[in-house]
Amino acid sequence: MMDIVIFNVELGQCVFFYPRNDKPEFGLMVDCGNTPTFEPIDKLLEWNWLPETTKTNPPKKILKNLTLTNYDQDHFSGLPYLRQKVSIETTRLPKNISSEELKEIKDVLTKPIEEVIKLKNEFSGSATLETPYTKDTYYLQQSDFPDEEIDTNKLSQIVFVTYKETCICIPGDLTSDAWDKHLKNVKVQAKLKQTQIFIASHHGREDGFNENVFKYCKPEVIILSDKDIIHKTQEGQTQTYAGEVSGNGIVLNGKTEQLRKVLTTRSDGHLWIRIEDNGSRTYKSFS
Repeated sequence: MMDIVIFNVELGQCVFFYPRNDKPEFGLMVDCGNTPTFEPIDKLLEWNWLPETTKTNPPKKILKNLTLTNYDQDHFSGLPYLRQKVSIETTRLPKNISSEELKEIKDVLTKPIEEVIKLKNEFSGSATLETPYTKDTYYLQQSDFPDEEIDTNKLSQIVFVTYKETCICIPGDLTSDAWDKHLKNVKVQAKLKQTQIFIASHHGREDGFNENVFKYCKPEVIILSDKDIIHKTQEGQTQTYAGEVSGNGIVLNGKTEQLRKVLTTRSDGHLWIRIEDNGSRTYKSFS
């Protein structure tokens, strides 16, 4: 059984995978956004979803893996607090932007940016874990955009997590033109064909939508991690994405009379997906 929680961190992102009765110590966090009043890690500690290590003094809870999709701060704004509360054992970060380049392209070196640079320097290698799920990541290189300045959105890392035939796609802030380049990769095409749950690029913004993605991807639901509409690029995107969902939609909170094709953290709050041992999926929301 796997629980997946998409936390409501407004204009940010934080997704946690908890293999509840199948090596529960292998918790995976994809992005670690927060809000001024909410830290996802506090909720995970409250639920006792993380194991403890005795390698630190005093002992700390362990986050087995932190994966980032993007080097924009809304994807790791909670990193300083996260590192205070837990010991991060392994990471998977995009390797297409160096620490020095991050320092150059960020106007202000905020605490989260300083912390992500530290993280990059500390975790320079790679680790192989025997997890109950598979994780596949893909990112472009700066050379794919010759004569352009570094764009952290275009260089987002697509993350596919698969558990018992359920695949969720988390593409960070990937832009439409970057999607076009990824779609030339047959491995990306194959993973999209396996995807049932798709988290919309760039929080559902217009510049992240690419209709060609859905020539391969036929999800049962699309999720937007976003806050209240304040930009024109947010308008109408729920309806746009709803048109790309395969089938009639999913049941949220047991309400069979109102099927949903698109879920949003701004309207639905935190989202909880459970994948049962038989592969079936249930969807709930909570505040």
